[in-house]
Amino acid sequence: MSSLLITNGSVLDPQRSVLESRDVWVVDGKIAAEGPTGGAEETLDATGLLVSPGFVDLHTHVFSGQDLGVEADLLAARAGTTTLIDAGSAGGHLFSAFRATTVDRAQTRIRAFVNIASIGTTSILLGGELKAMYYSDEDVAVECIENNRDVVLGVKVRASFDVGGENAPEGLRRARRVADRVGLPLMVHLGPAPASIDEIADTLREGDIITHSFTGWAGNTVVENGALRPSIRAARDRGVLLDIGHGMSGFSIETARQMMHLGEAPDTISTDLHTYSLPIVIDLPTVLSKFLALGMPVADALTRAALAPARAAGLDGHGIGTLEPGAPADIALLRLDAQPVEFGDGFGATIAGSQVLTTRATVRGGEVVFRAESS
Repeated sequence: MSSLLITNGSVLDPQRSVLESRDVWVVDGKIAAEGPTGGAEETLDATGLLVSPGFVDLHTHVFSGQDLGVEADLLAARAGTTTLIDAGSAGGHLFSAFRATTVDRAQTRIRAFVNIASIGTTSILLGGELKAMYYSDEDVAVECIENNRDVVLGVKVRASFDVGGENAPEGLRRARRVADRVGLPLMVHLGPAPASIDEIADTLREGDIITHSFTGWAGNTVVENGALRPSIRAARDRGVLLDIGHGMSGFSIETARQMMHLGEAPDTISTDLHTYSLPIVIDLPTVLSKFLALGMPVADALTRAALAPARAAGLDGHGIGTLEPGAPADIALLRLDAQPVEFGDGFGATIAGSQVLTTRATVRGGEVVFRAESS
């Protein structure tokens, strides 16, 4: 029997979005209500630290060897992330390669949305995958999903002008039909129109996701004339989720400032981490720190990176995103430092902050897989 005790920390209860002082026991890779009679084999002293369920990053690109793909295990562990969701790097014709090179080899839990285009997300430096609509074969996408139900969470489409030009609305329609056929959520990338934000919002249903939802593309944002756009209000009322997907141009400080002022916090906070966004995004704790600068309480920010995305991905029923007894022992230990800092976005804006989250240790399946150097 293996055992680990995390003691003296401020522990997140994501069900209530509160922090409380208590110990966390891990026995044989699972969260336990109490420790073994003989005590813990290993102890992590979390004095002065936040203890959260391991993060679930709802939007990443981790297809090994593909142009956008970043190294899953290394970057996840350093960020306190124990579950990575790949947001459409692979489509129907490349998904088997994605599984063989990445999903089945990684130590980190990886799940994925299947791109409506069979070639997946091509290099963002080249033509988008919707420019040639013959790649967006609905039957190919459905067959891929049915053959990979154990790791597929839903369908992804990048329904914007830079990806498909005038084809973007048709890509959205095909993705909608595939999601309906397989009974899984649809994740839509919000970018320059077309497709318009209203068309996207009106297409979506309960459990579907708009990623890059706080982007700043002129005329295609969730805020209109200082108020929440009516189509987004209606979508949120239906249960459509707003995900951050920071990336290179998926996050605008001005849009975020307006949304927070309106009381419209995002449902989930994710990175859109990939080869080209890495220098901007850094990691998930950095993105969370930007929301602290925008006035979001610490417990709320952590919950939006743990339990909330686990629910959005349908993984909460397996204990992902919680610290409940019996759940997988996926845990992030974080330090919140008070220091002046300036954060930027992909549109040239900055915001002053006074708190920075950093990862001090990551536990995955009961094993300590990352320890920060002492400082």
